[in-house]
Amino acid sequence: MSKELTFTYGDDTLKLNFEESVLAGDMLRPKPSSEKLNDEELMAMIDKSLQNPEEGERLCNMVKDKSVSLIISDEFRAGLQPLILESMLLEINSGSPSRIGVFVATGSHDPEYYCSNTRKFFKEICDRHDITAEIFEHDCDNNEHVFLGKTSEGSEVEIQKEYLEFEVRTYGHESKHHYMNGYSVVDKQVLPGVASRESIAQAHKGALQSDYSLAGRICWHSDPARHKNPFAQANADARILSERFLIRDGALLEEKLPTFALDMISTKTSIDWISSGDPNKVCNRMTAAADELAAFEVEKTDYVVISPGGPPACNALYGVQNCFDMALKGAIKEGGEALVLAPCLGREGLPADVNGLAPDGKSKILFWDNLCRFMKMPLQEALDYIDENFELYLWKTDRVLKLMRQANIKLYLYSSLPAETLAKGGITAVSDPQAWIDERTARNNGKIRTIDDGNKMLVIGK
Repeated sequence: MSKELTFTYGDDTLKLNFEESVLAGDMLRPKPSSEKLNDEELMAMIDKSLQNPEEGERLCNMVKDKSVSLIISDEFRAGLQPLILESMLLEINSGSPSRIGVFVATGSHDPEYYCSNTRKFFKEICDRHDITAEIFEHDCDNNEHVFLGKTSEGSEVEIQKEYLEFEVRTYGHESKHHYMNGYSVVDKQVLPGVASRESIAQAHKGALQSDYSLAGRICWHSDPARHKNPFAQANADARILSERFLIRDGALLEEKLPTFALDMISTKTSIDWISSGDPNKVCNRMTAAADELAAFEVEKTDYVVISPGGPPACNALYGVQNCFDMALKGAIKEGGEALVLAPCLGREGLPADVNGLAPDGKSKILFWDNLCRFMKMPLQEALDYIDENFELYLWKTDRVLKLMRQANIKLYLYSSLPAETLAKGGITAVSDPQAWIDERTARNNGKIRTIDDGNKMLVIGK
C-alpha cells in the first residue's frame, strides 16, 4: 500500500509516495506549533512573560537611571525580532533608564545585509513610541573590541567596546536545537554575536571536536552526560565573563552586572514556549522545552529522505548542512544513503558561482571550494590541514567530510544546483526524487526514514 508524504521544499511543498512496508515509522517533524497568532497576539504573549519573570525582578524595575543594552539576533535567523525588539524596548523604556543601546548580534555575518531590515523597524518602533535609543550593528572586523580574559577552553574573549559601556545587560532571543552549540541560546548573542573575528574563530575551532560539539549537548542541560561541548562551553563562558565587566569613564572595571533574558521557541505565527528572568535559569528551562517539542530517539536506517525546512534553512548548501548534524547523522546507518530536498535558490545580489552554495563569497571559498579540494585528498591529510589552518566556516567542511568519508554516507540532492557543480563536492544531483525512492524500495534491503524541518529538531540514533 502506498502512502503520500508532504515535505517542505523552499516556500512550497513536495509530495512523494512511499510503500508503507518500507517506511521506518511516521515522518519525523517538530511537534505542530500552537494555534496561529497575529502580531498583536504574539506581542501580548511576549509582554506577559516580561511582566512575569520566573525569578528575580521585572526588567523595568532593574533599569532606573542606568544604561541598558539589549541584544537581538540578526536577520540570518528569520523570526520575531521586530516583536521582541518592540516589547523589550517598551519594557525597558518604562523603567526610565539613562540610555538604551540595541545591539544586533551579527557575529561574523555581514552587517550591511543582515541588519538591513532591523535598521528600519528599529527606527519605526522608536518613532512610534517616542523612545530614545541607539542601534549598534556589530562588525567583527571594524568595531573596537576589548580583551576580557579566556574561556575554560582557552580561547580569548574580545567583546565590542560599546557593548561594555552599558550597566544592565539584556537579551531577546529565539531558541531551538543547534547543530554545534547543542542548543541556540542567549550565550551566542555575545560570542559570536558581539565578539571579534579572532575570538569567534578561536571558539569555533572547538567545533572540530564533532563527537561533542553537536546538537543536544550543552552545559545547561539537565543531564550531566550531555554537558561536554567545547564550542558551547566557550560561548557560555564568554557571555558570563562579559557580564562581569563594565567600561565606565573609559576604564574597564570588574563588577557583577544586572542581567535579564527573554527567550522563546517560536515560528513566525506562534510561540510554543517562552520564559524570562535570570539568563542561566532561562537556558536551563529552554533545553527541556526544546527536547519536549522537537527531539526524537529512533533506530537508524539505511535510507533517509530529509528536508531542512523552508527559508532560510534551504537557501544554500551552507545552511542545509545544519540538518546533516541535527537530524541526518542520528537517523542514518554508516554506509547509508540520504536524499536531501532543498531548492538552494540563494538570494538576489550574489554571484552565480556563489548563489545556492553559501551566503557570501568568502564562506563559499572556505566551505564549498575547500570541500571540493579536500575530496581529492586522503581524508586524514584533509582533516589535518583543517586543524592546522583553521578559519571560520571550515568547521562545516570538516563535518561534511567526516559524514561522507568516515561514516561513508552517500548524499543525494534534489535542488536547483547543477549536477556538475555538486559532483565536485562529492554530492550526487537527483532530478526525480520519486524515482530515487522507488529504486531504493525495489532493492528491498532496508527501511526509509522520512524527516521534515530537519534544521529545527534533534534526532538521536539508538
